[in-house]
Amino acid sequence: MVRRSQKRKLPKVTGLCRPEEGLRVKRSCPSCGPEPGGEEKKERGNPVSIQLFPPELVEHIISFLPVRDVVSLGQTCHYFHEVCDSEGVWRRICHRLSPRLQEQGSGVQPWKRAAILNYTKGLYFQAFGGRRRCLSKSVAPVLAHGYRRFLPTKDHVFILDYTGTIFFLKNALVSSTLGQKRACCYVVLCHGAKDFASDPRGDTIYRKYLYVLATREQPGVVDTAHSQSCDCVEVYLQSSGQRVFKITFHHAMSFKQMALVGLETQRTLLLLTEEGKIYSLVVNEAQLDQPHSYTGQLTLRKVSHDLPHLRVACMASNQGSTLYITDQGGVYFEVHTPGVYRDLFGTLEAFDPTYQQMPLPISLPAKVLFCALGYNHLGLVDEFGRIFMQGSNRYGQLGTGDKMDRGEPTQVPLYASSLCPTRECLYMLSGHDIEHHPTYRDLPASRVVGTPKPSLGAEAAQDPEVVAAQACEPYLGQIHSCPTLQECMETTKVIVGWMPLMATQEDFFWEALDMLQRAFGGVGQGPPTPDS
Repeated sequence: MVRRSQKRKLPKVTGLCRPEEGLRVKRSCPSCGPEPGGEEKKERGNPVSIQLFPPELVEHIISFLPVRDVVSLGQTCHYFHEVCDSEGVWRRICHRLSPRLQEQGSGVQPWKRAAILNYTKGLYFQAFGGRRRCLSKSVAPVLAHGYRRFLPTKDHVFILDYTGTIFFLKNALVSSTLGQKRACCYVVLCHGAKDFASDPRGDTIYRKYLYVLATREQPGVVDTAHSQSCDCVEVYLQSSGQRVFKITFHHAMSFKQMALVGLETQRTLLLLTEEGKIYSLVVNEAQLDQPHSYTGQLTLRKVSHDLPHLRVACMASNQGSTLYITDQGGVYFEVHTPGVYRDLFGTLEAFDPTYQQMPLPISLPAKVLFCALGYNHLGLVDEFGRIFMQGSNRYGQLGTGDKMDRGEPTQVPLYASSLCPTRECLYMLSGHDIEHHPTYRDLPASRVVGTPKPSLGAEAAQDPEVVAAQACEPYLGQIHSCPTLQECMETTKVIVGWMPLMATQEDFFWEALDMLQRAFGGVGQGPPTPDS
């Protein structure tokens, strides 16, 4: 026997508008007011709007929400967008995430930027050895104001935050019972840092010293009671964090980036000024632990001496070469060894061993924003977010899906991210800065797959790649009109000779066509069909 469920009465709600049977009410949002066109005939109770509450109370309540929910709530209506975007809400959230953060910095929305920087900061890594392929997260320094850069060494990890503080994560790779890796503790290494660098080789066993570019207050000179701020390079032992050497520059010199080139006995320190000039200084690491002092001289690098019109924006280096990116998006490559030159360009035709520091331009169809440099290959990211790889591909490191070397920049179907591979594991840095606007631009419509073909009147404004593709259509017509397969092969070989291909690619196609011609030499007559 089935018992009928009794109809339960809805609880009575006072102070809110609730539609009932036979009752027409006004359609409205409790925060933004009535909806346009809404009609009210009878209303039970008084509707409560959140706008009646004091703004301080609303901000206080919203500040207890997670950062992700605050951003989502700000997308519901105009009122919540203004409240969730106010600095009062983000100041409370920032104090909850980082209670020790006193200064909010500068910018249009300093508290919102500080809160999101501390909410999104994180350092993850995955060990290459063992059966487990789990992703681990390192200990997050409470005092760190976001993560700007990081550098793994033999035993530890160094992190630079947005206030110029370097954190020393000791014993960053400690094995646990589950086979994972984790960082155990951290200390503050120094303050006022702009950049840091170590041995440019990928194997962390060579990273014995940590070079830190920082700004320090120097005591007042003679007849001057005030101190001066000078840039300096401090050298620390990566094993203990002890400072062993310091290089101080003139107060008129201001630098923003640093890179290392060469081996230990002939280490070259590259310094990028605010004006876009490159200076170099030779340091012998074998003598850094010996107490001594000397006076050195900065020399202008050849890229700034011979090409004074170039303004370098950033640079990357390894033990034998350097890559420069200008403020206009141009790329210049400085190579020092013939082996690396051959791996990158596929030939030694233009290599001059007596003029090794002269940078060579690398042509790309768009502006380059970021770069990375390995031992014998490089990666470039253009203004459209595309990644181009060039150099040796013996182990498939270019990401093209094969093991063929590339003597010219080749686009790969990947997206850029902040990664740092070592021999032990792969590091991944997370963080978001709201003041860094999206730097990528949308591709032109002619380069997007699936774009309809433009009209004939707009042919002059087409993309060069589209025009080149349309120019190949008559070649296909010539091949299709050949009566025999032998004539198709001969015509194809002639057309391949007309195309602007590299010498190695042209030889490959000709050899492949000869092999096909020999294999199918006895095929019967008749015009080829599209299926064949």
